[in-house]
Amino acid sequence: RGVLRVHTRMDTRLLTIRLVPGFDDKILRHLIRAGAESGTLRALVLQLYGTGNAPSAKKEFIECLKEATELGILVVAATQCHIGSVAMGHYATGRALERAGVVSSNDMTLEATACKISYLMGRGDLSRDEIADLMTVSMRGEVTHTDALPPPPFSSAYQRGRRKGKYFY
Repeated sequence: RGVLRVHTRMDTRLLTIRLVPGFDDKILRHLIRAGAESGTLRALVLQLYGTGNAPSAKKEFIECLKEATELGILVVAATQCHIGSVAMGHYATGRALERAGVVSSNDMTLEATACKISYLMGRGDLSRDEIADLMTVSMRGEVTHTDALPPPPFSSAYQRGRRKGKYFY
């Protein structure tokens, strides 16, 4: 594996936010705008529900994240769960997040996500889009490749019944 190299050029201009039911997205919008204007925010890590779900009824929330990515802020979706991964392409909310430019952290822990972002931004030779692409690439075993992750679980008895060819539950 080679000689141990310690990287000291870390860019820690990132913020992690754990979403809770009923949060006010106006506060998030204010943080994003203020951070972008002052240059103190380069990345935003959102701890979403379950496999990367966010409130689907809050159109303003998705628009806020789209605005963040347009301002050059890297927005990363992480899970609040101890086990599992963010599966953004499997549900309508996740697809809306993807269209807004949000990147998945897959199965990385919050700490691994923050360290990876800080390291990649600290290099100084990568664009926001290049960093976004590298979030899904395992550099030191911190993330499982998407193809190796198990499929998302069926979310309801109805879906499990349909899979078995039954129409009752």
